[in-house]
Amino acid sequence: MNATEDERRRLEMLVSQYDQHHVLHGELIFGAIDDEGRLDVATSFFAEADYAEFKNNGLRDALIGLLDDMMVERSEQGVECAHDGILRLGSSKTALEWLPEGASRDAADARRDDWNLTSWLIEQLGLVQRAVIERKKAQSAEKHDGDTSRWKREIWPSPEKNHDIKSALAAEGLRLGFQVLPSSSRGEWLYDLVWRRLDANRNLIGVPLAVEIEVSDSSLGGIRYDFNKLLQAQADHKLMVFQVKTESEVEATFDRLEESIEVYPHPTHCRYLLCGWSTQQNAFSFRVREITSAG
Repeated sequence: MNATEDERRRLEMLVSQYDQHHVLHGELIFGAIDDEGRLDVATSFFAEADYAEFKNNGLRDALIGLLDDMMVERSEQGVECAHDGILRLGSSKTALEWLPEGASRDAADARRDDWNLTSWLIEQLGLVQRAVIERKKAQSAEKHDGDTSRWKREIWPSPEKNHDIKSALAAEGLRLGFQVLPSSSRGEWLYDLVWRRLDANRNLIGVPLAVEIEVSDSSLGGIRYDFNKLLQAQADHKLMVFQVKTESEVEATFDRLEESIEVYPHPTHCRYLLCGWSTQQNAFSFRVREITSAG
């Protein structure tokens, strides 16, 4: 939830009073811990030199005081999203986004260098799998007088696969304060789904997650064509979802994609999650690969 016009005006007036504010780029993630709804925790994500200026000139403490006042005001007014948020600074601009209740701690963790998203991704795709199986059983019961034993014959169409996977990933990206594409108002950006990190002036400063989903073409060539997009993505986490028939085909595809990972000259640290759906098994399988050094 974006800040109100009055909140934006008050923030801009405060920031403009401090020297060097126009050169600062970063994020301040804040939230309440106890039931009073006051600002208890504020975590800064700035370059080292920017953070020193942000703290030493008093702007950090002044902003924390103003944000605390705003939290109290929003609580008194009964406004949704009153206790967690992200304040962005960049190119003389400020942008305040209010997050869902309790999201600030996860949002801060998601911006740390050692953040590992792979376990969460596996968990979410497992939930998608369980929901699909339940849906197939319901479809079987409807067609066969309550008999669910034929559920494996029900089809999970490719467009539904794309939608179900994207929906699960998009919701979390928004909760953590990232821009998620595609969205209701904008189409895809380079990849089938991406979480983007922007500063206050909407400069791109990071890509926490890039996703490719190839479930309409089960050929190795078609899968590798989409996977090659992820190889060159400067994203912290890269998820590849594909579909083949058998479990052995899933493993063979994993091996081939891992070979591609091995020979690609990665410029930065990143993590891959390979996810293969077996139409015969009606199940996802996973393989994780971490690139720890460039070169």
